[in-house]
Amino acid sequence: MRWKISHHGHDSRLNDLLAILALLILIVAAWQYFGTRSEPSSKAAFIVPSQSVRW
Repeated sequence: MRWKISHHGHDSRLNDLLAILALLILIVAAWQYFGTRSEPSSKAAFIVPSQSVRW
């Protein structure tokens, strides 16, 4: 099938192409977000209750 730009309406293949591009951009953005996100370094000491603590 040849690509024809119709002046009467939208080509459904163009909609499919735009949807695929949007999904690819979303996947790449999610990959970058979750792949490069590092755990925040905490400088505060958390108190962890243990059996040796007497209340």
